[in-house]
Amino acid sequence: MRYRSFTIENYRAITGPLTIEIAKNPLLPIIGINESGKTTILHAIFAFDSFNDTLNDNGRHLKDTANLYKTSSPTPRISAIIDLSRDDLLEAIDGAVAAGAAADVAARYRRKRKQFPDSVTITRDLTTRKYSIREVPFAEVEFNDEFSRDIIGGSPYILFFDDFRDSIDERIEIVGDGKNPASGWLAIVEQLFRRTEKNLSVFDLSKMEERQRKSVLAKVKKRLNETLTKEWQNFRLDDSDALEISIDFERDTSVAGQTRDYLKLEVIETDASGDKHYFFVRDRSKGFFWFFNFVMKLEFNPKVIADDDNTIYLLDEPGSYLHASAQSKLCAKLRQLSRANRVIYCTHSHYLLDPELIPLSSIKVADKDASGNVKLIPIHEHKGNITDRRSAFQPVIDALHIKPFLLDLTAQRVIVTEGVYDYYAFEMFKFGRNVTALPSVGAGSVKYLVSLLLAWRVSFCAVWDNDSAGRQACEDAEAAFGPEMATKYFFLLPLGGRKKRRLEDLFDEKDSDMLRDRMGLPGNSSFEKTIASLFFHPTRTEIINDVSRATKNNFDEVFAHLQV
Repeated sequence: MRYRSFTIENYRAITGPLTIEIAKNPLLPIIGINESGKTTILHAIFAFDSFNDTLNDNGRHLKDTANLYKTSSPTPRISAIIDLSRDDLLEAIDGAVAAGAAADVAARYRRKRKQFPDSVTITRDLTTRKYSIREVPFAEVEFNDEFSRDIIGGSPYILFFDDFRDSIDERIEIVGDGKNPASGWLAIVEQLFRRTEKNLSVFDLSKMEERQRKSVLAKVKKRLNETLTKEWQNFRLDDSDALEISIDFERDTSVAGQTRDYLKLEVIETDASGDKHYFFVRDRSKGFFWFFNFVMKLEFNPKVIADDDNTIYLLDEPGSYLHASAQSKLCAKLRQLSRANRVIYCTHSHYLLDPELIPLSSIKVADKDASGNVKLIPIHEHKGNITDRRSAFQPVIDALHIKPFLLDLTAQRVIVTEGVYDYYAFEMFKFGRNVTALPSVGAGSVKYLVSLLLAWRVSFCAVWDNDSAGRQACEDAEAAFGPEMATKYFFLLPLGGRKKRRLEDLFDEKDSDMLRDRMGLPGNSSFEKTIASLFFHPTRTEIINDVSRATKNNFDEVFAHLQV
């Protein structure tokens, strides 16, 4: 079973329906200004699975779900489309009966198995916390709830990594006997025991003789530290080569007639003299706290089995307390995770939007309309005002290295363009020329980069579309810097016999159709979507080689016009 999409309705500021497709988008970064609804989207998806109800700061995602922008708010609902087989549905029927659902209803479901679809839409009402399933032709509410829960129980797990509110207890109490599923950190620790050896369980510790218990804990500790050390090498939050976590069993009999068992996790640090010092995990840096949370939930989550895939990772500002190099490594880790799973994350960090790893076309912008409703917009379709655009897009701008300390620009001629799509086109069609493009964020913003390039003493030119907006921006730049500067550095795209020429006019119409066809895009796809898709396409070079001579000649003409 696997999730295909989620749809959010009436959850906090999301009136919706807001649909997040994850089958075709395994890696989905969300950017946006503060309070734009990024975290709300993650919380809504996390709220779909009842397994998560007591997680995330003891159910923070299930509290205050009403839309505060409205005087009355309809029932919040989260729906998911789940792909599954007929056998999956039959097993879910048996699971529902085992959980207490009526056997006679289950029998009627079974008789309809030839009508079972290959996907179902399950909706959770967050007021009643009940589930309903759309495709099954029966109306027994209680059975549908148990039936849906069993389907969700066999579906990929939805993991949430928040901003450190999911605290780690100093001692993890061992509650229960293992017959019923554990929750929270106890469930994660139980999975650690199971991953160490299949027959090990944290619930057996209380029955063991002390020496046997120590032997088991030594094995578990070894597995834990091997896992943490391996990931530590990837992130390297400080100069130490490894880290060590101790695991101890404690029995509390301080209350008469009561015996309570605990596991205690501590960080061991060894100083230069060889002395060991013990700390609770929460006592270490916020960066380490995040690292420990991330690795434990990643490697030892109770609902993720070793050969499973399509797990959904929801990350809210991941790595905010990691230094720059660790965030860059985290970006690579998220890309790696998305190859077999689904990763959705919110970020303000350009280190997590590295264009070498994260296709620009995959980035979505969280925004609110005039009524306060949260929307999720593809980056190339976002039309917010310029102030919001600069704030929301700043991580992308930084990820594209548009910043004053980019010293490697001085090595070659720089073409300042109106925007990122012009950047894509010039970079792809420069054909070995010793130039690089530097994108602005609109025709009017080119002049701001000109000031910086002059100060850096970089060889450059600036180019605008030869339309009304471009001509006006070029005139404004000339007024700011003088006609001598304009003559030498400022250019409009050559008209080439046309009354108006924009960047998209450089592409022969047949080539535009060919590009959309080769990349499987709809015939009405915008120029922006087409050029961004081409830039990140794995066979970009082969596709560009097939572009007509007419289009290539147009770019040659432009480069000659720019004197580069």
